[in-house]
Amino acid sequence: MSWKRSDKLMDTIKHYSNFPATGVSLRQMVQFGERPSTGTLFRASQFLSEELPIRLAHRVQELSDLPDGLNEMPSICRVRDWYAQSFEELVRLPRPNLPSDVRDRLLRPAKRNGNGASMISKTTNNPSIVKGQYKSAPDSSNANGNGNNVIKGSTSSRRYYAAADDGQEWPPELSAYNIKFAESLDKIKRRHDSVVTTVAQGILEWKRKKQRMQIDHNIQAFLDRFYMSRIGIRMLIGQHIALTDQRQRGDPNYVGIICTKTNVHELAQEAIENARFVCEDHYGLFDAPKVQLICNPDISFMYVPGHLSHMLFETLKNSLRAVVETHGQDKEEFPVTKVIVAEGKEDITIKVSDEGGGIPRSSIPLVWTYMYTTVDQTPSLDPDFNKSDFKAPMAGFGYGLPISRLYARYFGGDLKLISMEGDQWENSTTETIMSQGLARGSSNFGSSSIMTSKAMKLKLSGKLEVSERRQVGDAEEMFTEEKPWWKNVGMEEGM
Repeated sequence: MSWKRSDKLMDTIKHYSNFPATGVSLRQMVQFGERPSTGTLFRASQFLSEELPIRLAHRVQELSDLPDGLNEMPSICRVRDWYAQSFEELVRLPRPNLPSDVRDRLLRPAKRNGNGASMISKTTNNPSIVKGQYKSAPDSSNANGNGNNVIKGSTSSRRYYAAADDGQEWPPELSAYNIKFAESLDKIKRRHDSVVTTVAQGILEWKRKKQRMQIDHNIQAFLDRFYMSRIGIRMLIGQHIALTDQRQRGDPNYVGIICTKTNVHELAQEAIENARFVCEDHYGLFDAPKVQLICNPDISFMYVPGHLSHMLFETLKNSLRAVVETHGQDKEEFPVTKVIVAEGKEDITIKVSDEGGGIPRSSIPLVWTYMYTTVDQTPSLDPDFNKSDFKAPMAGFGYGLPISRLYARYFGGDLKLISMEGDQWENSTTETIMSQGLARGSSNFGSSSIMTSKAMKLKLSGKLEVSERRQVGDAEEMFTEEKPWWKNVGMEEGM
């Protein structure tokens, strides 16, 4: 069935794009989704039915306004139409006509231990990035400035965390709507599975038409904003779908797609095995370079396992490729790549160190540039390839590290690369460092031509006090007012 956008629809999208996105933190998602009732899920669906169209409208508008003819590339137009179609489906989804008493119950705060439900404190910014770095929407101070420019049915207090559960039964219309809304979100999510590869194809089309070797700063900034927003949109959608289904599952460690006890050792070991397998397959090796994991097997924190797996896999794949190509595919024994996990008071830091030759200092900024790659020839892109996430075969697309850094920064972490270039194997390293707050967040990656080190900092989003091993999802202090800055890292359009 074909879909066509109308001028009226585009006018509506432009109207929605004037509104700012609402920040949602990892902590809010866990607090909200601990025991989702029918009423709670309905309130969440109402939030998303207003929030997602705003975020989708931002993307449509930005794709339409891309400079230098990039907005005219066939693949870019295709992605823009996907977002416009999803926007239309959400705003046209009919809502149930509820009696006034049910509406009053939905608006009444839930009770917890006889007291009103605690409101979440204001989200804080990731200290690793400049405020508004990934934000393309107008500031909230400019939105609704005249008091008339308000989306029908929305209020200035639109928020994600608004529990609605008074212990009574909810009418069947609410449950039916929740299921229908989740089905609509799943359809939208599947439509957008290949957005990353399709946008990458659009960039290739533009580079070939304009005969450009690299993209400029403006396009780089656009891609950062666009992909960060995509992470946020898919996080909200994926979490809501999982919460709708979760009551039939019952894993005590999961709140939607968030794991309150994400085991770093297990995920790192799995990523190591997957990266070595891909390396062996790509280079035809009998045995890929060894990877040594140094990690306390008991380290766990609140995080999205899929995000951490993606970062680890892409980083390790990058390191193993550097080692093989630096030392030669015929080498009998490769230097060992090390993965070291350190747990601090605010961050979990994962350092990947390899002897892959290092990177010249002048080239390090290029590592974070989309479509930059040291592979001689960029493989052809198939938009249907591995739709759920962008994981190129071994290398060649220049998306591995930039996308991984966005995942790290999404929940307050960071990814940095430190290079020690040289000719002596024992002295030349690349380090990639990922730091992420355990229920906090930050990633650092370092890389060097001979030896490369990458480190990720992951915010401790899931622990109140790491030293006391208390999980945010389990501790009563989760609802107290005194919270470290890292407990509520906020997301703008996906951050």
